[in-house]
Amino acid sequence: MLTTIGSGMDFIVHRKDLSQCKFVSAGIEADLELDQVLLKVDKFALSANNISYAVVGETLGYWDFFPVADEAWGRIPAWGFAEVLRSKKDNVVEGDRVFGFVPMSTHVILQPDGVSPEGFVDASPHRNKFTTLYNQYQLVKHNPLYVPEYEDHWALFWPLFMSAFLLDEFLNENNFFGAETILISSASSKTAIALAFLLSRKRSSQCQVIGLTSPANLPFVKDLGYYSQVLTYDQIQLLPNNLSIMYVDIAGDKDLLRTLHYYFQNMRYSCLLGATHRKPQSGLEINSKLPGPHPTFFFAPEEIHKRVQQLGANVFYEHFGQSWSQFLLSISEQIVLINNTGKAIIEKTYLDILAGRSQPNQGYVVSLVLNIST
Repeated sequence: MLTTIGSGMDFIVHRKDLSQCKFVSAGIEADLELDQVLLKVDKFALSANNISYAVVGETLGYWDFFPVADEAWGRIPAWGFAEVLRSKKDNVVEGDRVFGFVPMSTHVILQPDGVSPEGFVDASPHRNKFTTLYNQYQLVKHNPLYVPEYEDHWALFWPLFMSAFLLDEFLNENNFFGAETILISSASSKTAIALAFLLSRKRSSQCQVIGLTSPANLPFVKDLGYYSQVLTYDQIQLLPNNLSIMYVDIAGDKDLLRTLHYYFQNMRYSCLLGATHRKPQSGLEINSKLPGPHPTFFFAPEEIHKRVQQLGANVFYEHFGQSWSQFLLSISEQIVLINNTGKAIIEKTYLDILAGRSQPNQGYVVSLVLNIST
């Protein structure tokens, strides 16, 4: 019989109705099995990225990373920092600080494998089906890119910047599919911001980058300085319909996707990178009858595997690290970080992001551990 050493907490949402959410108590197991570790989740980022995980949770299995007893409910995965509270794994030391995929909870049990000074992979049986990118945990004390003062930026942007970096590499490799213009929806989202930053460094020699956003977010997106031009969604027809474009769909809005495919007669490439606009029709299903190139889902984990195979891990991460450091210096002046700990404010923050009410110049990093006595 398992024994517990205290009470933790989970933040769970209804898998069929994401607006239903609640906090529930969760026992902290004392009886770790051999090779397991118990992590205390210190903090995690909460953004539209998490909403994307929930929207496509059934399709891509995001609900299965951190399952709960009642399958009608789920824990949305997040990216954050945690401390090794207990360890039964050699070379994973109690007190070590790690960064990786965590549940919206106070605690989680992992089964580290392939431990090195840089980190480990969670080999828990239920996670074997997932790609290494989501199962990899970085030991920050050995990471040359880690700066404690930038922890919140790291939690908020690292996975999104990685996706943007990989897409940027992919587009460069394919010479932007011959497009004159890159059109990015949900231009105020963290992923779009990261991609626009990367693309802006080659704008003059390659192509212009146009962001699509809501009227409320227009001033912020313009002030970033990363986009050649910023338009609201109802201004698409200000662009000539014979413009040679490629479309990066971060909104995940199928009505918008359909509009763009019918409007632009010279679309060179269309890819789906997110689902920040939560609508009843949002998801991964794509209408194969759309004119122009068939929309393609860009799956970052597959791309990172390819890049590491091509370049070697050291070269790839060195290249990534240079861009990441430049981005941190730039974005730290643009985003106001907000740390939330209370149950009521965390729930409100989640619901605001879900409903699209959050401010684009704000980044939210939350913690559940201060809501309980440990």
